[in-house]
Amino acid sequence: MVTSDEFTVRSPARVCLFGEHSDYLGLDVISAAIDRYIELRVVPRDDPVISIVYADLDEKEHFSADSEAPYVKKRDYVRSAFNIVRRRKPESLPGADITISGRIPIAAGLSSSSALTVGAILAFSSLAGLRLSSDDIARAAFRAEVVEFGESGGKQDHFTIAHGGIVHLDLGHDYLVTPLPADISGLIIGNSDEQKEDTVGDLAHLRETIEKEYERIRESIEEFDARETDLKQVRGLSNGSRANSRRMAEATLRNRDLTARAKELLSQKKPDPEVLGQLLNEHHQILRDGLGRSTKKIETMIEAATDAGALGCKINGSGGGGTMLAYAPDRESQVMDAIEQVGGTAFEVAVGQGVSLTRHRQ
Repeated sequence: MVTSDEFTVRSPARVCLFGEHSDYLGLDVISAAIDRYIELRVVPRDDPVISIVYADLDEKEHFSADSEAPYVKKRDYVRSAFNIVRRRKPESLPGADITISGRIPIAAGLSSSSALTVGAILAFSSLAGLRLSSDDIARAAFRAEVVEFGESGGKQDHFTIAHGGIVHLDLGHDYLVTPLPADISGLIIGNSDEQKEDTVGDLAHLRETIEKEYERIRESIEEFDARETDLKQVRGLSNGSRANSRRMAEATLRNRDLTARAKELLSQKKPDPEVLGQLLNEHHQILRDGLGRSTKKIETMIEAATDAGALGCKINGSGGGGTMLAYAPDRESQVMDAIEQVGGTAFEVAVGQGVSLTRHRQ
């Protein structure tokens, strides 16, 4: 049944705890939704017009609900979300006034674009009277954000945002989502305010480089499987690979093994904070030295956070700027101050719920 009620969709940011740069390679990930949200306030209207107001950007647009929306900018995620929903229910969707606002930093490794896309999928599917599961929402959002524009990203953002909490994503079983019960606090986001140049293009380059190196490895290890092959078998091979490419491929296998250890730890309700911090530090070292993801400013912020008492730190998202995560239970204020003293901005976050919809009955 098509809705006539006003409603608000809240879609969270996410941080990847373990397995950064793994999902688009078919490797497992541990990720968490956090309590920073994009909100879409939806008011149905009587005519077939979708009117969008981006409150934080002071921008507006509109398009017809009677047909697919043409794309008017690169990675036009609200329109692509509308089109994905409309293809599922070809009959006309009702018009609506939609106001979008949020508190997620853009291009900062916190999945603001995925939060917007997941939220838009839920908003348009609700307008159309479709009831989608969390997995259905995630898959539709992946199609809208990645497949529709021929991009190279993975699905971890969409599944984490759709489900919420801390989740392990098993890529070997078509994104089997396992909630992890760990109760963790003291999470700090430090924003370097360094502008990333081309996140999507950067991911495409990484993916292409690593997948080509996997093929070179198969020349020596015919049964090579990035999900299963022991790292020890790969180390020491010298079959014409460039040192940089081999280092990156081995880093992904180290990431894989670290994520498995982290899953075991986070399957406990009260994981040992010291051990969790050590694993986060190890993950950052892999991202920095193995995949070249960090920057001088991020390193300065991490050093300051560690000196102030953080147990573990890592860069977030695609890297090359953006944000870092500090794990600092009982030292939150000191760590935030330390990050800001070296030129970053910092705020505390908590593990949050997944995308949600609240109706405003008239």
